[in-house]
Amino acid sequence: MKLLPFAMGLLMLIPACGKTEQTEEVTAEIEAAQMEGRNAAKLFLSRDITDSLQLQRSLLEAKAKHSKYIIEKKQECADAFDSTFVSTLRSVRPDLANEISRRVM
Repeated sequence: MKLLPFAMGLLMLIPACGKTEQTEEVTAEIEAAQMEGRNAAKLFLSRDITDSLQLQRSLLEAKAKHSKYIIEKKQECADAFDSTFVSTLRSVRPDLANEISRRVM
């Protein structure tokens, strides 16, 4: 009978382990989305965007990367991509970030 409390304790730990793995997976996906947002911003900034058509094309490319998270129903990843993309732009080229905000809004 002494095994019964021990076995019950083990059964209670099994769901907790699954949640930890799931949380770690979501965290990894969010970090990957942030990295992709940062890389998309760097690519965006590396281009000659003095031409408004090129600016629109570059924004559409970034939006396409963002949209894949929406399609996959990963809103947290989409938000992470978007906020990292924008914050990277703001930190490197605040004038450009303001211009994009005016065009998008």
